[in-house]
Amino acid sequence: MGEFDDSRRGSRAVVPILAGVLAAALSLLLLGHRALPGSAGSLLDSALPWLAAPSVFLLLVTIPARRAGVLAASLVPTVIWAVLFAPTLTDHAQSGERDLRVASLNLGKATPGEALPPLLAAQPDVLVLQEITLDNRDAVTATVAAVFPYRTETGTVAILSRFPLSATEPVDIRIGWTRAIATTVATAGGPVRVYAAHLASIRADMTADRDRTLAALAAAAHADPSPRLVLAGDLNTATTDRQFAAFTPLRDSQQEAGAGFGFTWPAVLPVVRPDHILVRGLATRRSWVLRVPGSDHRAVLADVDTTALPAAAEPSGTGQ
Repeated sequence: MGEFDDSRRGSRAVVPILAGVLAAALSLLLLGHRALPGSAGSLLDSALPWLAAPSVFLLLVTIPARRAGVLAASLVPTVIWAVLFAPTLTDHAQSGERDLRVASLNLGKATPGEALPPLLAAQPDVLVLQEITLDNRDAVTATVAAVFPYRTETGTVAILSRFPLSATEPVDIRIGWTRAIATTVATAGGPVRVYAAHLASIRADMTADRDRTLAALAAAAHADPSPRLVLAGDLNTATTDRQFAAFTPLRDSQQEAGAGFGFTWPAVLPVVRPDHILVRGLATRRSWVLRVPGSDHRAVLADVDTTALPAAAEPSGTGQ
C-alpha cells in the first residue's frame, strides 16, 4: 500500500514538471520563432496560428490537477497566442462604397468550366489566374470571354478585366521564365496598376527560390510609381512568414478587411494562406475566400474603393 501511495505521489509530481516544460516550449515558439533561421524559421512562422491547438490542449489536460501553479503555467501560451492572433479572428470589413472587386485563383488541375463559374458568379471586375497551361487555355478563354472583354497573359499567369488595359509588361521575378505581369486597369475611379504573380514553390527544406522571387516581385512593386496598386496571386508565402514583410507598405486585404485567417490551401481543409491580394493607395472594404470545384486552392476576393484614401493614409484629425 505504501508503494502504491508513493507511486501516486510520484505521478502527481511529474504533472507540474511536464506542464511547465510544455508551456515553456510553446511560449518560446510563439515569442522566439524569429530566432530560428532559414527555411525552418519560415515554416515555423507559417505554422504559428496552429499553435493554438497544443496550447489549448495543454490547458485542458491540466485542469483536473486543480493546482493553481500548474494551471497558471499552462495558461501562459494560450494567453500569448490570444494576444498575437485573437484580433485576426474578428471581422474587419469596413463600411463604405466599393467600385472594384478583385479576385485571384490558382487553377491547379481544375477544369475551367467547373471552377470558374462560381467565381464569375461573385462578379469580380478584375480576375487574376495562375496555372494557365496549354491544356486549359482554350477552356479558360471560352468560359470567361463573355464576362471579361480585356485580357493579358504571360507564361502561366493572366489578368482578365471588365475595364480596358494598358501599359502591360512582364515582370522579372528571377524564376527563369516569365511568371508575373503588370498592367494598368482603367477603372471608373481612375487608373489602377495591377500585378499578377505566381512565386516559386517552397519545400520543407528549402525556401531560397521562393525568397528570391518574392524579393524581386516586392522590389518591382515598390519601384512602380503608380499611386494606386494591386498585387495579387499565389505568393507561396503565409501572412505570418517573416519574408512577407518585404511587401510592406503594401497592405494585405485579408488583414485589413477580412474575418479570420482566410486560409486557402489545401482547399479541402486549408491550413495556410499562400494566396493574397495586396493593395497600395486604395481602401479595402471587404476580403473573403471562396471554394471552387477542382482546384487545390481557394480563391481570394477583395472589394476596394479606388476613390478613397486608405485609413492609414487619411489625414489625422483626432490628435491620437
